[in-house]
Amino acid sequence: MTLTKKYWMTSEICEKWVQKLDKELDGLAHQKEINQKLKNVTVFYLPPNTTSKLLPMDQGVIENFKICYRKRIVRKVITALENNQFMPKINLRQMISEISKAWNYEVTDRTIRNNFAKSLFFVSNENSASTEDEDDIPLEEL
Repeated sequence: MTLTKKYWMTSEICEKWVQKLDKELDGLAHQKEINQKLKNVTVFYLPPNTTSKLLPMDQGVIENFKICYRKRIVRKVITALENNQFMPKINLRQMISEISKAWNYEVTDRTIRNNFAKSLFFVSNENSASTEDEDDIPLEEL
């Protein structure tokens, strides 16, 4: 068993861990050989440096959420300035509230579905290229 600086896990460690996970999932309803020994888990190896292109949340959901949150904060600042008030001081509780509102009210199901479809997890029924809603527009363009 040899470890290099580039790899944190050997194939033996990976195989044991996945087999243990498979056994745990059985009670709950790094290679091709691993998959042959498993009943409830399928292991897929992603090519290096491809997670930002393959994982749904990296396809734009996180970016969309950040844009929605920032828009909420910018709106608070603009409202204060329009009312000739000082810049609002936002404490941690208010930030958490704005984060919650941005995720719950502004990141749409459609955005999440489209990003899962981009990652080829499933085929979206919507044609996202033909209809662009506000969730897909960068803050600079709004």
